[in-house]
Amino acid sequence: MNKACFECDRQQMLKISRFLNLEKQMQEKLLTTADSILTQCDMSKTNPEIMAGIWEEVTQILGNKDPYEKVKQYYNTFMMSMSETIRQEILNSNDPFLVALKIAITGNLIDFAAKHTFNEETVQEILRNAEKTQLAIDDSAELKRQLGAAKTLLYLGDNCGEIVLDKLFIEWLKTQYPDLTFYYGVRGKPIVNDVTLKDAADVHMEEVATVISNGDGALGTVLKRTSPEFQKIFDQADLVLCKGQGNYEGLLGNPKENLFFMFMAKCELVAQPLGVQRLGIVCLKNRKQLKWGD
Repeated sequence: MNKACFECDRQQMLKISRFLNLEKQMQEKLLTTADSILTQCDMSKTNPEIMAGIWEEVTQILGNKDPYEKVKQYYNTFMMSMSETIRQEILNSNDPFLVALKIAITGNLIDFAAKHTFNEETVQEILRNAEKTQLAIDDSAELKRQLGAAKTLLYLGDNCGEIVLDKLFIEWLKTQYPDLTFYYGVRGKPIVNDVTLKDAADVHMEEVATVISNGDGALGTVLKRTSPEFQKIFDQADLVLCKGQGNYEGLLGNPKENLFFMFMAKCELVAQPLGVQRLGIVCLKNRKQLKWGD
């Protein structure tokens, strides 16, 4: 955890307040709740873990465990409506693997917990330019090599909407690696716009992968908090693809070698140590020297 994360967590309270059109008194209550948790938090923990505690308190105050449920469903439906267009863009490209990979990563823009803003037009523009967008860190060749040797793959999802792009990427991978068994991991309970079993069902993820819950409600994958069943699949998977910055933050320092991070670097704390620009996209093989921002 870094104190610079405090402001992002506070901004999330303002976002949910605006989204729900809350009165000023309730907005201040959410901010006070977040501030109380942040000022007393264990700084050795990751922000995804701290945010889990904040979100639990906030949703109890709101009396709504999934305040973004409808808008998550909207973006899932919106992206599903674009599926065939995106599928053809992948299939008609010169390098379907790389294009499908980059499209999946650029979809990471759909994030209600990040500093940047987005809308339908922004998402469409990003996807249109995905093929020519350069990976700021490109370990895709090593990923492709490991795919050829793997028997089981665990794909850790991140946000609503982009889950459709994950599905399209997995769909293409299945045509190339028909003997590879795919698992798709989701959060164990709603937190902001992260994917859950419901989101996976909404986009019919079961058509391409076995969907599993991690049993936890952190804003990312904090392995020690996840269920024994999830940990077993994580440990035994020949290859793990971790989508999104929250999964990167939660799994940074994990020793698993056959692990790849695929995300958009949405803040300087993440971008700077990696030597990339903010909002740069990366396909990054796990390595010991990876570190969190100072």
